[in-house]
Amino acid sequence: MVKHFISAAVFAAMVTPVAAADMSTPLETPVVSDWTGFYLGGHLGGGRSIVDWTFDPIGTTADHEGDGIFGGAQVGYNFQSGAWVFGAEADISASGIEGDTDCPNPVYTCSSEAQWLSTVRGRIGYSFDNLLVYGTGGLGIGRFEMRTDDGAGDDGSDSKTDTGWVAGAGVEYAFSPRWSVKAEYMYYDFGSSSYEVYPGQDADIDQRFHTGKIGVNFRF
Repeated sequence: MVKHFISAAVFAAMVTPVAAADMSTPLETPVVSDWTGFYLGGHLGGGRSIVDWTFDPIGTTADHEGDGIFGGAQVGYNFQSGAWVFGAEADISASGIEGDTDCPNPVYTCSSEAQWLSTVRGRIGYSFDNLLVYGTGGLGIGRFEMRTDDGAGDDGSDSKTDTGWVAGAGVEYAFSPRWSVKAEYMYYDFGSSSYEVYPGQDADIDQRFHTGKIGVNFRF
């Protein structure tokens, strides 16, 4: 019994310093992110449109709102200087944002659809190690279709690609040296553009969008 006790005491004396040394070693901390470099990723989100129709030359309106989802891809480049991060990003999204209302002639429905949305933007952000908070703004591009429909085949439509401006903000978190996730709000303003919504009948249509999306990026 005494022999076993002495053996256990000797073993404990040998192990205790090693255990103490292990406990005194600081835990491994996450690698501080360097945001510099090219990246490629995808996103998914939802949006709301605010669409104002004014028929020429009579001035009647068919204002309405729409909603829907969108998704696509983005590519960009960041350059980090200290905690500040500067960059540029381009994205494109297939869109299902659409809405409708009664036309001034209630026999017809006036409807709008954003078929795709795209942006080319600058970004400026501040890095808290793995967390990036940023603002962004630049050029907005979209493909839109405007329609009038009486439900009996007597309808008209016009599609075109319009440009405008965008601005927004977001946060991005790097959960590994190459992968990050982000959440972003974006406002689009395409101003007013003329559409021939029925043969011989034009409407000046003003479009604005509020969107939110989540995404993932891979850095090269």
